[in-house]
Amino acid sequence: MTATGPPPGDGAAPAALDELAEDAPEFQHPVLRRLQRTTSVGDGARRGAGWAAGSKVMAQLLQFLGIIVTARLLTPEDYGKAAIVIPLTAFAGIFSSLGLGSAVIHARRVTESLLSTAFWLNAVTGLLLTGLFAALATPFAQLFRDPELVPLLLIASLNFTLSLDTVHLSLLERTLRFKQLALLETIGTVVSIGTIVVAALLGAGAYSIILGPLAYTVARTVLTWSVVRWVPRARPDRERLRELWSFTRGITGFNLLVFWSRNADNLLLARFVSQVELGNYSRAYNVMKLPVSQMQVVMGRVLFPALTRLRDDRPRLGRAWLRALSLAGMVIAPLTLGMAVAAPAMVEVLFGPRWLGMVVVLQILAVSALPQTLTTTVGAVMRATGATDALFRLGVATAVSSLVAMLVGLPWGSVGVATALAVKAYLEVPYFFRPCLRQTGLSWRQVVRALRGVWGACVALAAVGLALRYGMDDAPAWQVLLAQVAGCALAYVGALALLDRAGLRELWRLGGSRRSRARSAA
Repeated sequence: MTATGPPPGDGAAPAALDELAEDAPEFQHPVLRRLQRTTSVGDGARRGAGWAAGSKVMAQLLQFLGIIVTARLLTPEDYGKAAIVIPLTAFAGIFSSLGLGSAVIHARRVTESLLSTAFWLNAVTGLLLTGLFAALATPFAQLFRDPELVPLLLIASLNFTLSLDTVHLSLLERTLRFKQLALLETIGTVVSIGTIVVAALLGAGAYSIILGPLAYTVARTVLTWSVVRWVPRARPDRERLRELWSFTRGITGFNLLVFWSRNADNLLLARFVSQVELGNYSRAYNVMKLPVSQMQVVMGRVLFPALTRLRDDRPRLGRAWLRALSLAGMVIAPLTLGMAVAAPAMVEVLFGPRWLGMVVVLQILAVSALPQTLTTTVGAVMRATGATDALFRLGVATAVSSLVAMLVGLPWGSVGVATALAVKAYLEVPYFFRPCLRQTGLSWRQVVRALRGVWGACVALAAVGLALRYGMDDAPAWQVLLAQVAGCALAYVGALALLDRAGLRELWRLGGSRRSRARSAA
């Protein structure tokens, strides 16, 4: 998205902003000036990464605790019903947001006309989607031969109408207000998980899984409005609509295609396997995606606005992306690989014996998460450099390859689909990285050098985890799990200290700055 700079004779931007790809504060909207921090991009990104990572770790722990509790309150059949509804509503949610938040962050100048146009477009789209789902709920239920899907779809569709904070969230992200975002989303997560648990205890079954995200949407919207304190004061503007669409069309297309590449498996399996098997697959997929999706949020939220300000300095942008790529892999790769080697004991201890049917699928999907730790940063780079059309082409490629993989694996049920998707995830890494390397001017050798320490440490982690798993074959599951957690952690950190000590120090400094800010706030 492009905007003009300051008018001639109105003065240049302050020196501190000369290197940044945005207009000076005096030309920005008052709400942006009020929220804007007087800090460098590097400091803001580091602090933001600390807060965002801290909040996502907290959210991940809360969600994992919620998964453990609800796994003992709900059945695989309940999750099977929700696995049909959630992809449909999440797909429609892409239309609701339309990439408008990214457009607000990317704009060089933020005006009331831009903000109001984005807000009203988001609001009207959400209302239309709720009406569309109300009209299609019965046909969807008939397609899957389950009348209970009708009220589930109607309740879930309210998310579109009530999600009115896209512009507010983008203002907080653009101004690097990640502390406030962390607090808001942590509160929302607590409200969501509390709603799910209480509803499950009351016997709501699959409804509890649908009510949780709705409670999160309401809580986040209310809290975000109270923090940002902005309300739309202008009518939608046709020129602003054209500007927004020129930037967001590639993002929206990419999101739609990637969404189906990651969610069509549930809908395909729903037609060919039992709801119990679908519930096991859905639960395994959600557990695997928990760390990956949290890192995707962190990378998208922190990296995108930081790289956007550096988009006119490609060498600096490339170095920032490489550091983010290394740190993302350093955090997520051991979690996903550890999940794969510890899956049998972990499922039995945390979820109970009735969920042992998800073990094999969880192991396969966890291994497939490793290449996804590399591609979590691709979207931020492409959006920051304005290459949204290239981003859309990536979406086309991954959607086609995912659909082919699912169809190939479908005759073998959930295990076949998981295996085919794992193979596909590794094959698509070079294709995803090629445009990023072109935009940043980096080489494959630099990427490999940045990641070789992480991957070497992961090999040590897997070796220790598997040795403990087979060496303690007769021990109780809880003893095996404790031994694997301790052994894998020691092996990974020890190997990383030998292979990438600088990266480990940087990760420790990031956590240390986060801890010191928390102590100062206390």
